[in-house]
Amino acid sequence: MNREHDDHDFDNRLRALHATALGATSPQTLARLRLARQHASAAAPARHGPRWLLAALPAVLAVAFGLHLSLRPAVVPPAPGNLQAAVAADAFEDPDALPLEENPDLYVWLGSTSLAME
Repeated sequence: MNREHDDHDFDNRLRALHATALGATSPQTLARLRLARQHASAAAPARHGPRWLLAALPAVLAVAFGLHLSLRPAVVPPAPGNLQAAVAADAFEDPDALPLEENPDLYVWLGSTSLAME
């Protein structure tokens, strides 16, 4: 609470000092400062382009990403009871997708007579 009182007292002293400085400044100096401020604000480059476009860009990207996810076909995992059937169906389509010990080509290769054993 003492800190708030010190801050308020400090602000009041600075305001009084500023008012004293303004009273001591000549009208010609104030006019030159006002004119310089007007020239500086007139010489500032104008910002072109709508700012809302930059603000809307993340929203547009979020909508596009959401549409991408909603239009993509959903991958439904097989039911636990149908897991063996799903593995067998995949093996029928692509035998290389099976693990090596379940691949029938391995056993055909092992049973071939041309296999050189050392």
